[in-house]
Amino acid sequence: MSTNINTSTENQEQKNSTRKSKWKIIIAIVVIMLIILLVILLLPNKIKKIGKPVLTVETPQKQSISADEEFSVDITLSDMGDEIYPASSMCISFDPAYLEFKGISEGNIMISGDSATGGLPEWSVDVERSNKTGQINIMYLDMTGGKYAFSKKYMGDKHILIRLDFRLRGSAESGDIYNLEITDAVFACTDEENSLASINDTLITENGKVVVTE
Repeated sequence: MSTNINTSTENQEQKNSTRKSKWKIIIAIVVIMLIILLVILLLPNKIKKIGKPVLTVETPQKQSISADEEFSVDITLSDMGDEIYPASSMCISFDPAYLEFKGISEGNIMISGDSATGGLPEWSVDVERSNKTGQINIMYLDMTGGKYAFSKKYMGDKHILIRLDFRLRGSAESGDIYNLEITDAVFACTDEENSLASINDTLITENGKVVVTE
């Protein structure tokens, strides 16, 4: 009788051990499949960015609702192509119910010009309309068609294309996060095929956000 009980116990332990082994294998397979899925989802984006200029809305430091001060958001450019670009435009969306757009400030990326070091571009933007629509449309146009243009030569090692100036509205609350999204961006040249454009994936864009704290 005792032998039968011992045998039964051993069989049950073996079954339990087998079940545990099977669950471990299943869990390992699921983990591997999740890793493969993440690689499939993320790898195309990394490949897409290789060798292409990236226009980025840099996320600034957290903004305090107790400070009624303007703050700047840098728009940076990682690189340019080998062409000259006499025109550039970008559209950046924001929530005007919580952020007030105050205007633009100079970056440090130069354009060609009358001096050997070049000069800074004069961007155009309609601040009032931007706050009505929640769309900041910024444009630069060299009317000469190339004398005062963007190029890699005058960019050098500088990366700040432009700065956007904002103020938190009274409706902003601690813990809020407001997205700043590039919906369109172009660096145009005479030959359209060589232009850098977000719509064609020849210019990669990365969005930013404003984080509110006490």
